[in-house]
Amino acid sequence: MKSPVLDMNAYDGVPFPVATTAELRGAGLLRTRALGRDLVVAWNAGAPRLFEDACPHMGLPLSMGTLQDGGATVRCRYHGWAFHLADGAVRDQPTLRRRQPCRLVRHGALIAGGLVFGWIGDPEQVDAAREQLPPDVPERFSLHRVTMEAPFYLALFNAVDYAHFARHSLYAPIYSLYRRLRRDGHVPGQPFHWEITGEDSRAVHLRLVEARRTLAMYVTCAEFTDDSGINRFQTFVTPVGPQRSVYWEVYTARTDSVLVQLAARLMFRAVVVPLLDSEDRDWTGLSAANFLRGDNIHLSETDAPLGAHLRRFVLPRVSA
Repeated sequence: MKSPVLDMNAYDGVPFPVATTAELRGAGLLRTRALGRDLVVAWNAGAPRLFEDACPHMGLPLSMGTLQDGGATVRCRYHGWAFHLADGAVRDQPTLRRRQPCRLVRHGALIAGGLVFGWIGDPEQVDAAREQLPPDVPERFSLHRVTMEAPFYLALFNAVDYAHFARHSLYAPIYSLYRRLRRDGHVPGQPFHWEITGEDSRAVHLRLVEARRTLAMYVTCAEFTDDSGINRFQTFVTPVGPQRSVYWEVYTARTDSVLVQLAARLMFRAVVVPLLDSEDRDWTGLSAANFLRGDNIHLSETDAPLGAHLRRFVLPRVSA
């Protein structure tokens, strides 16, 4: 298998998470990086705005600037030029006798559930961007982020790579107990089968037969639920560059029981977070270099989600 070489420009219009709504509302202005670009996201009267993180005067990052007029404008700290956050238009150029036309380079942003998503391209294409996301992003969730030195599709596959879960030092024994409580047929480390059950404009849908789980692979999200209806994970990825990704693990316990929700959050913090910060991050990054080189790589039936995602969302966009 020859691995695809990602062209970040081919992913214009694809939404990726940039902040939680609570983070952005509290900070007002946040710096981020995605698709090889330095970006700044702002909270503007209840709406997110995404711009290139550079003042059009001399290029100082606007994320170093200050918000004014109740968050309606941002002023650069270098020479004081100010810009309307609603559309990026210049508002004030105090160092000039005569105003010169310029504006911020604006991209698209929207809110889905409790997350803020951005995309590179036309800010008016909100419906097209939202169509690429899961239809139900939760408002409240447990969240953990980790940077992986891997293409976004490998980082995304980490969330649903059941074949490697049996090798985790902490996850394997806990999952073995959980499996007995569920009485399913998925034995960690043993062969299992994915079935592709459908495909639509948003996602490829799969079924993990032995574990009785359903999965949807979106362009920057993997979402799975189990038949019990309690556990629901949505893993989002922000492509920082061709070989670096920010991995967002979003977990919600779909139950009205306060005790079950509390136990689920504690389990998330005690098990999922340590694994993401150690084995998942390290293994994904260490394997990525060899995977990208494409020497002696052989995908199997247990890698069906990765294969489906590559076929649907990556291969049509690759440069080679």
